[in-house]
Amino acid sequence: MGEQTTKTMSNEQLIGACVELDREQKRSRILMNSYKAELQARGLALMEDHNVRYVKFYGDEGSAAITDSMSLDILNPDKLKELVGAGVYSMKVKEETKTSYKFDSKFEKALKAIFTGDYTFETTLAEFLDEMSIKPDKKQKKLLLKKLKGEFEKDKETLISVLGQEGHEAPDFDVELWYIYRIKNGELIRAFLPEDMIDATIEGIRKSILVETKTSITLDYDTDKEE
Repeated sequence: MGEQTTKTMSNEQLIGACVELDREQKRSRILMNSYKAELQARGLALMEDHNVRYVKFYGDEGSAAITDSMSLDILNPDKLKELVGAGVYSMKVKEETKTSYKFDSKFEKALKAIFTGDYTFETTLAEFLDEMSIKPDKKQKKLLLKKLKGEFEKDKETLISVLGQEGHEAPDFDVELWYIYRIKNGELIRAFLPEDMIDATIEGIRKSILVETKTSITLDYDTDKEE
């Protein structure tokens, strides 16, 4: 006897099948959300250690990409304009008709760093390079000052290529990269803000903007692969 089709099933059988599948979907959804939440938690922990907003995990069946994105909004545009200056505001912020704001990428990065506190004015990059455990020589220092951007992956490649020693395992530079990230953010903030009473200006900006964080996960696998 062949497999029963939907057309030959009774109402009771159809209802029973739908209920069972719905229950299975709900059980699977709960389990899937639990697995995704754990992957996201692991991804966020890794991002925090490396000052990045994206990480990708790989497995035998596929991969999972975790993204931690931040959106910037202005709570008090008039106050922000007063604090950063009308000239900087008009050049770096575009007001759209739906009352949303489009930011110059570097200005947006500076504002996000202000809101999150991910910056430092305590030392310059040149001073910090002189204090590293692996100190660059004058030629290396000049190159690093030019190439380091405050971006974890690119800066790690730069440090390893410039300071790595042949025949030795490459240092991870995690602590150094965290400081470089904060120093470069501090440089960016100083580039946009007037030096006079900068701490008070930063505190005012922090109260004028809002940064929201959203974490997402994307699974990538072969949909045609049979179980």
